[in-house]
Amino acid sequence: MQTAFARALGPSTRLAVTGATGWLGTAMVEMATRAGLTVENGRLRAFASKAGRMTLGDGTVVGLEPLAGAAPLSGPDWTVAHFAALGKERTVDLPVAIYVAQSEALHAAVLRLIAAADRPRLIFASSGAVYGPEGRPPVLADEPYGHMKGLQEAAWADWCQANGVPLTVCRVFNVGGPYGNKLDLYALSSLIRAALAGGDMPVRARGPVLRSFVHVEELMAVLVGRAQRSTPGSSQPFDSVGTEIVEIGDLAGVVCAQLGLDPACVTRHLDPDAPVSRYVGSGTDYQAAILALGLTPVGLEAIVSDSIASLSGR
Repeated sequence: MQTAFARALGPSTRLAVTGATGWLGTAMVEMATRAGLTVENGRLRAFASKAGRMTLGDGTVVGLEPLAGAAPLSGPDWTVAHFAALGKERTVDLPVAIYVAQSEALHAAVLRLIAAADRPRLIFASSGAVYGPEGRPPVLADEPYGHMKGLQEAAWADWCQANGVPLTVCRVFNVGGPYGNKLDLYALSSLIRAALAGGDMPVRARGPVLRSFVHVEELMAVLVGRAQRSTPGSSQPFDSVGTEIVEIGDLAGVVCAQLGLDPACVTRHLDPDAPVSRYVGSGTDYQAAILALGLTPVGLEAIVSDSIASLSGR
């Protein structure tokens, strides 16, 4: 994946990453530095909510710029990977009006960053939440996160179309592998942490839960590859979907098997009459992009294995 990522970048690509300390941002910065892009050689800029430094897995230290008030990008060959966002969990502790205002401020900050660059390319990480319940776009009052992601998709599509900027929009569903954060919020990392802690692995969902995972490094390679091949106006969003759909109980079983645990440690009260939770998009475009990069799709077993290695420090 790293070789494909570096090859997709090309010899002159410069990369700006917003939300650099989040899961996707950290993965992108890690892979970029391994491909030879650094702050020092002018091919990398990493942005977070405030100035600071991030230490990568190999000990490399990358300086972080505050996104608000950052000096605009200048010159050619910039690809902007826009991952900065207020997560869905913030809709719980922020009033809707403040959540909207802060989301709009992030959008405006990235717009100021990119507007003066010479022929930039933009990657926008959207979310499967834009589909809403039963495929209906979510309304603000019910689902602020998905609603705002949908508005931002449209706003970026309009701006990029008007300014001749190639746009790559991926609706991210479920991700696995290294660099994860907010570990308690995600099913796979929660299961792994419970397994590593010993004792029971509770699955709280009463009804069937269907998910499909992609490897975070594979996703970064796909995003960069799509961005370098995109042309102005080619902004049709695509979903991140793996080769397999897994029910959450079976996912817990995979975790147990890889850690050598008794499957009986998975505890669950399954109600066959409870509604099915299916959070899986269409994988056609994503899988085609993997093949275009000359990659073999990363399967569920490998995604779980890499997630365990990351969380256990192996």
